[in-house]
Parts: sequence; structure tokens; C-alpha cells
Amino acid sequence: MQHKGGPRLLVTDREGALYLERARIHVEGDRIVYHIEDDEHRREYNIPHVNLAVLFMGQGTSITQSAMRLLGEEGVHLAVTGSGGTPLHMGGLTTYTATRHFREMLPIYLSSDLSLQAAKAIMRDRIARMRKMGTAGATRWLQARDFAPLNKACARFEADLDGCVDIAQLLGFEGHFSKVCYAEFAALSSLSKRQVFRREAGEGEVKGSAQALDPIRLINRLIDHGNYLCYGMAGAALWALGIPPHMSIFHGKTRAGGLVFDLADSFKDALVLPAAFSFARAKDAKEAEQGFRARLVTAFDDRQILKEAIATVERMIATASMKKVVADA
Repeated sequence: MQHKGGPRLLVTDREGALYLERARIHVEGDRIVYHIEDDEHRREYNIPHVNLAVLFMGQGTSITQSAMRLLGEEGVHLAVTGSGGTPLHMGGLTTYTATRHFREMLPIYLSSDLSLQAAKAIMRDRIARMRKMGTAGATRWLQARDFAPLNKACARFEADLDGCVDIAQLLGFEGHFSKVCYAEFAALSSLSKRQVFRREAGEGEVKGSAQALDPIRLINRLIDHGNYLCYGMAGAALWALGIPPHMSIFHGKTRAGGLVFDLADSFKDALVLPAAFSFARAKDAKEAEQGFRARLVTAFDDRQILKEAIATVERMIATASMKKVVADA
């Protein structure tokens, strides 16, 4: 049975995310169900598509056309991830999305000065979430207690934002902050006592026996995967607001990028880094990836990341719009 009135629940009223790997997704009656490929009993499980915001399809997962149609009718954002490649984001075309946020974003996207103000607003949310969510994750998963160096890095980045004059300079400040965060979480996990962590994106598959497992390579792989999951959440937030994901105000101004990446920056490090570095002593790569993914997807719900991401968009628009009003006065 098709639902003709548009999505029944606002995206902020739903459960955050579901991740499926090596699953077959199809429709039975008016239900979307899946079964795991290697389950010899072929047990089927419901996907609560009316109450779901994002469906992540990991490696080895397929979906039928009828299931895609039902997901699109209910406004479920589909994110294909897990392979180490560029994440794919899909959402059904709909006439039910309001255009207010798009109209408010357009002058920000077109103005370098307003884009800078919007980017600063995102970075301030990033700092606030690192202080709150990043330290909470490190306390829970790394048993960390001393956050003085991390708080110092946040304060330094805050001061840098106040004096920042353009996007290129902001990219430099952001890069420095990121490096400090990687080093600090490596220290909190005690990894830095054994090896020097170096962030290298796109590490690909983690290979080797349990004895030969390289923690640096594994953590890079987990960060890559976690970032893709965060891009899915950011994409769902933008789609719900009717904002094209390629209207970048930060990264895409100087290189390839989009608003999905800009928005994800406001929360991804605070969630991904403590979860990823908590597996620094892992002996099995597959178990580490499964454990990491479970922690991150749970954190999306516990921290209400979709609501947080939408709130960041609202603050970003309000901050830049206020700057425009002052400039026009």
C-alpha cells in the first residue's frame, strides 16, 4: 500500500540510523524486510521505515526497486558506505520539502564574507561538541580523565576563529586543530607510547593476521568509515531541510567538497575519534570494525545527531544572516 501524503514523521522525530551489511532488502506486503545473506535459516527482520531517518547499506548489501520506492515515500535517506570509496547518498524526489532554508542559504553560498561567518558558526559548534561529546566518549571508551590538552586546543581554535579573515586562513586553523585532536586521542588511548599516529585517509582494507595487525592502519580505516557514516547523517539533515548538499560554504570553496562535509565537521571528530582510538589494542580487524560501527550508530541516537546537525544549520544561517543585516544597514 502506497502512502500518498508524503512522509508521516519529521526526520527529527525518528530513530537515527540503521546499518546493514551483507543483507538483502525487499518488500513483503507493506513491510520492508531484510535477511542476512549467510543466514542459512533465512530469518527476516523488519526495517521500521516509517520511523527511520537514515539507512546505511554496507558491503554486500542489495535492495529491490519496490523497497527503494517505499523508503523514498517515507523520506528515508539512503547512504551506501563501507567500501572505503566515495559514499553515495540518495533521497527520493519530493514536492513536500519547503524551500525556506534553500532560499536563506543561497545568499550565504554566493557571498565569500557570509560563507566565512557561516563556516565560523560550524566550527564553533565543532569546538563545543568536542568539549562535550568528545570528552564524554573518551571518558567512556578510553577511561580518560585529563582533558587539559584537548581543552587547550579548543580554546586556541576559538581564539583563532575570532581573528580569522578568510576561508583559506580558516582551513589552516582547522587543519592545525585536527592534527592536535589526532595526537591527543592517540595519547589518551596510550597508542602514542608505542607508535606515532599519522592520519592517512583512504587506507583501504586492513589485512594481515591478528599478530600482524597494524593499529595505525586500523584506526585510519575506522576513521574513514566513521566519517562516511557522519556524512550520511549530515546528508539526511540537509535533505530534510531541502538544502542541496553541494552548496558548500567552507571546503568546496577551495577544493572538491560540499555542504555535507562542512556540516559533518561540526560533530564527526567528537564522535569518531574516541570510538576509533578505543580499538587501538584490537587483535581482530573485523571485530574492531563491527564494534566501532555499533558504538558510532548508537551514539547517533544517544546524542540525537540529526537534531544537532539541523540546529547547526539553523545557527549557521542565523549567524550569516545577522551579518548581512548589519552590512546592509
